[in-house]
Amino acid sequence: MKKKKAHIKYVIVLSLALVLFFLPACRYQPKNKKTPPWIPPPQDRPSGPAAEINEKLGRGINLGNALEAPAIGDWGIVLEAEYFSLIKEKGFSSVRIPIRWSAHARSGTPYTIDGNFFHDYVDWAIGEALKNDLYAIINFHHYEEIFVNPHGEWDRFLAMWEQVAERYKDYPDSLVFEILNEPHNELTAELWNELLAEALAVIRKTNPDRTVMIGTAEWGGVGGLSKLKLPDDDHLILTVHFYSPFQFTHQGADWTDGAYAWLGTTWDGSFFEKRILMDELYPVYYYSCANNIPVNIGEFGAYSKADMPSRALWTEFCARMFEDYGFSWHYWEFCSGFGIYDPKDEVFHEELVNALISDNTSVLELGDPPATGEEMLTNGDFSSGLTGWGYGAWHSPYQADFKVVNNELVVDVTTAGPKGWNIQLLQDNIPLEKDRRYLLSFEAWSDTPRSFSAGIGAVIGSNFPSYGGASVFVTPEKRWFYILGTAAETLTTGRVSFSFGNETGRVYLDNISLKKVVD
Repeated sequence: MKKKKAHIKYVIVLSLALVLFFLPACRYQPKNKKTPPWIPPPQDRPSGPAAEINEKLGRGINLGNALEAPAIGDWGIVLEAEYFSLIKEKGFSSVRIPIRWSAHARSGTPYTIDGNFFHDYVDWAIGEALKNDLYAIINFHHYEEIFVNPHGEWDRFLAMWEQVAERYKDYPDSLVFEILNEPHNELTAELWNELLAEALAVIRKTNPDRTVMIGTAEWGGVGGLSKLKLPDDDHLILTVHFYSPFQFTHQGADWTDGAYAWLGTTWDGSFFEKRILMDELYPVYYYSCANNIPVNIGEFGAYSKADMPSRALWTEFCARMFEDYGFSWHYWEFCSGFGIYDPKDEVFHEELVNALISDNTSVLELGDPPATGEEMLTNGDFSSGLTGWGYGAWHSPYQADFKVVNNELVVDVTTAGPKGWNIQLLQDNIPLEKDRRYLLSFEAWSDTPRSFSAGIGAVIGSNFPSYGGASVFVTPEKRWFYILGTAAETLTTGRVSFSFGNETGRVYLDNISLKKVVD
């Protein structure tokens, strides 16, 4: 989690399937077989040394806003020895310890990490975890410099990892390394694949069998999985962060643009709310099985500005869903804005604790789908060609062709780039009501696996607020996708958008629908 994520790209749901839809899926099927609607052929779940460690990580907590602050105490949290015993007593198995190593190392060669920081803080925190029979994960967190200038920080990053790996090479296997938290910006997916391979090689010189976690580029979420290239190594765990729906989990977060407009967003555990989250993570489960790599959800949580009943329900659903898929997890976080513990009053938020450690799998039941109102879009079935839709490639060198064939939209992207919105399909001037929830649904497929984004939003002058969106990954299998959005104000300039500019390839759309959720 990034405390000051000024330009975070929020994503409400991500429905990623990857090429693994062409691969056998897992023999294990999640308990709720109502979703997703396809039933894959069998294949074993992950096995091996990393899977054994991942099982032992189990249910965990992030000790966030402490060692990854710019300086110790800057964000109001200083770790205490009792925190570790409290975490263990509540039934958790592990802790993730985010660390801003870059703030405690020389900027020039040989990039030496401060010995006092090592001894007084990191050694101590790991020691407290192990003393309380907790597995511990240490990572590189908030390395802001490398996200701005990857090549300029490349050697420093590897040199710091060399020091960390050397210092902890004789620690037990209950200590896990995580290479880097949430790569993004200039540290692109392609550069991240190069850097993670070099960092892992450095670690392996002194820690040949240490379990190492590797996350995805583009902020560590599900959307970066299709671009991740993992080295051939039996001691790796894939880690993914999960904050969907973002307008709910980050409402009122002052480091997130537009977050105050989301205040009051609830999560009620409705049919589509659950279905969307299940669909988002199901492809990660496919990837895990098909590639024999265990999965850790390294961060998930809902900020304290959300109402507690919604936070508790969402947290319980997510935790049980992760476990149903066989993932370990680490809630964000212990005692700050998302926390389960109030350090001032020295009390737990029992609603969140109970949600996390519950064994109640009935929360995974979908229930009945809600009723919806009348159709709000024009020509969503493309029976009148492209009437009612705006479309195009807005800026050079992006290029795409839009046409309707057999009442189905065909979008053929021939030149792509980093900005998906440069190639779009739009329908504007949709009346939306404040606090009303809307369901966007559509069928989509493609010639070859690729992704695009879709969402519900508005046009307000030169601003384009999002009320709900998704990055979906499509394959040649024709499938339904669902997106929920809640309007932040009443207006007549609502918009439905589909953005295709990030990847080349042909995409097909049909039966696009927008309706009010009336239940």
